[in-house]
Formats: sequence, structure tokens, C-alpha cells
Amino acid sequence: MREPDLPPDVAACARAWQTLRLAHDRVAWQLGAALARECALTIHEFDVLLYLRAHPEAEVRLGALLEAVPLSQPALSRLVARLEARGLLARSATAGDRRACVVRLTAPGVALGDRAIAVHAQAVHDALTSKFSEEEQAALVQTLSRIGL
Repeated sequence: MREPDLPPDVAACARAWQTLRLAHDRVAWQLGAALARECALTIHEFDVLLYLRAHPEAEVRLGALLEAVPLSQPALSRLVARLEARGLLARSATAGDRRACVVRLTAPGVALGDRAIAVHAQAVHDALTSKFSEEEQAALVQTLSRIGL
């Protein structure tokens, strides 16, 4: 297939975008399938458990989870309610502000989070990092960090 007659920078941008998006989609699909199969979790649910697992002593407000999960506040509230209904986390009001909500993992949430972290690591290894040498992995992280951090 012949590329349209575009200036080289436009064509390069299109190729870079398509390659990045397709790679992301493939890894995300494999990760999502593994988390669903092994832990009955979606990627967004995993992201919440992972964030809370990384902040075990902190009073994590619901709004702080918006940093970890690319959802709207109402969608995140529904997701947290589903995890709470499954017994994986608990919500409570803060002492100083009754309108604010803090969330924490329950013991089953910690256990499932730990299991999901292992499933995540294996899925990401299988779909992504196993394809690269250690030097290539470091270069990939360094390169992508310019975009994401």
C-alpha cells in the first residue's frame, strides 16, 4: 500500500501514533484478558487495587484515585461501589469533612491485589518486556517516560 503524498514529518507522526496505539491496544487486551480470567477484575479495577496497595498507610480520598484511573468521577464512584460490594475495599467519611470519602483495601482486597499484581507482571512480561533485551527495555522506558512523566 502506497502512503499518501504527505510531508515526511506528517507521515512519520502518523506511523508513530499508529504503532504506539496498536502496541498499547495489544498489551492492554492481553492484560485485560488475564486479569479477567485469573482475578475477575477489569483493568480499571486492578488500577484502583494497585494504587491502594501502593498507599497502605495513607488516607486515600476518592479524588486521589482519579490519578490512577482514567475515568470520570461518577464512573470511578460506581467502580469503587462495585469493589466495596465485593468486599475488596471499604469506604468511610473523613473526620474533618463528612463530604469527603476515604477508601482502603480490606484483607480480601489485599490478597486479590497481590494475586493480580503477579498476573499483571506475567501478562506484561509475556506481551511486552519479553520481546526486548534488558538494554532495549531500559531505552523503551526512558523514551516513553518523556511522554508520560
